Amino acid sequence: MTTVQVEHVRHGSGSKGSRLMRIYAVALALAVAGAAWPGAASAQMTLVSVQENAAGLDPARAEGAVVWSHGRSVEVEDSTAPTPGYVLTMASAGWDTYRLNRPRKDDTLPNSGAALADVAGRLKKAGYRKVVLAGHSFGGMVSLIAAGQSDEVDAVIATAPAAWGNAITDGDIYHLNATRLYELLANVRRARVALAFFEGDIFDPGGRGARSEAILSARRLPHLVIDRPAQLVSHWASSTAEFTRRFSSCLTAFAGAVSRLADNCDAGQEQRIAGLR
Repeated sequence: MTTVQVEHVRHGSGSKGSRLMRIYAVALALAVAGAAWPGAASAQMTLVSVQENAAGLDPARAEGAVVWSHGRSVEVEDSTAPTPGYVLTMASAGWDTYRLNRPRKDDTLPNSGAALADVAGRLKKAGYRKVVLAGHSFGGMVSLIAAGQSDEVDAVIATAPAAWGNAITDGDIYHLNATRLYELLANVRRARVALAFFEGDIFDPGGRGARSEAILSARRLPHLVIDRPAQLVSHWASSTAEFTRRFSSCLTAFAGAVSRLADNCDAGQEQRIAGLR
C-alpha cells in the first residue's frame, strides 16, 4: 500500500512563523495525507512544502498550489534532487509550492500517477483555487498521467518528459518517450499543458515539440511548447539558473492563465505559444 504524508520545511525554531507553519501543517495533513491506492506496494510518498516564507501557506490567499515531481533513477534516490528555481520563484508570485517525494523502490507510472491525481483533489478540497503539477523527466510523465485522471488539475508543466530509457543504453525502447508522451497528451482531461524540450537530451528521440503542439492544438487545450531553446542543453537543462532566468516568469504566467501570455515570455526563444495570448 502506498501512502502520502505531509512534511514542511521549517525556517527557524520557536518563532511565531514556525508555530503557524506547524499549526497549518496539521490542518493540511488532514486534507492531503492518508491516501492509499489498492494494489500498490508498501511505500510512503511525502508531500513537502518548499516555501521560503514559514507562514506563507494559505489556500485561501494563495494563487494556487504547485506540486513539483522529481525524476526517477535506477541508481539513486531522485527524491534528493533539488527543486528547480522556476518552481521556487513561483512562491514570490503568490503560489504555495510543494514537491512530492517518491521512494524509488515502488515508484511506477501507475502508482505515482494515481497518487498525484489524488493529491491534486485533496489540495482542491483544502481550499486551493488552482492546482498546477510540475515535473521533470519521469515526474513530467507522472504529472501528465495525473492530468488524465483528475479534473482537479488546472495546468501541467513537464520538462524533458521521459520514462523509457535513453539512446545510449536503451536504444530499442527509448522511442517510447515520444509515442507514450503523445498518448498521454491525448488523454489530458482539461489542464493547460506546458512542455519543454532541449537539445542534447539523450532521452529525447527528437521531433517531439512539433508533434506535441499538433496534438494539443487539435484538442484545443491551451498550451506552451518551449522547443530546444538556444544555449540550454541536456536532459537536465530546466534545473539551471539560465532556464529560471529566461522562463520562470513565462511559466508562472502560464500557470495562472494570464491573458496575453506572450508578454511574459521571451519571444526570441524557439518556442510555440498557443491558446493563451
